[in-house]
Amino acid sequence: MRGKGIVILTALLCCLLAGCRRHQPLDTIVQVSYSSNAGPILPELQWYEEITITPDAVLLTRSGRVAETEINTGSWQLTVDPAAVSALFEHLAAVDCTTITRLEPDDPLDGGETESYRVVYASGAACSLRYDPGTTYANGMQIVQPVRMFLAGLDFPANSGRYR
Repeated sequence: MRGKGIVILTALLCCLLAGCRRHQPLDTIVQVSYSSNAGPILPELQWYEEITITPDAVLLTRSGRVAETEINTGSWQLTVDPAAVSALFEHLAAVDCTTITRLEPDDPLDGGETESYRVVYASGAACSLRYDPGTTYANGMQIVQPVRMFLAGLDFPANSGRYR
């Protein structure tokens, strides 16, 4: 009878401890990307832009939607403080992506810019947020805010045409 009590007590203790675990990140972050594309404006003014952040580099790539684009297209390697990248990755690693929920509008909006945020892990798993017009995310600012702050601190080359 005494052995059964220890087994039950041990099982109960394990169950209690399992419920109190802190969130464990998926694994190491290897890349963060931000992208945007224009809504319904003149075709020659429409763009697709992506900023890819890795531990070693930050790359801005922009293209127009038509051959006769007026958008400043190309790719630019940005200089960045490795400590800033490390701080961003560390902050995002603490985010539990399962707590972020997409909230669709009751009446979907037509047109407007679309923004996307993607955190990629070494395992290949990813946490992605796509902000279509009118769409929001519960707890999405856990990813959006630190990425926006990081991007605001970048020094974009004068010829990149980056205006944000």
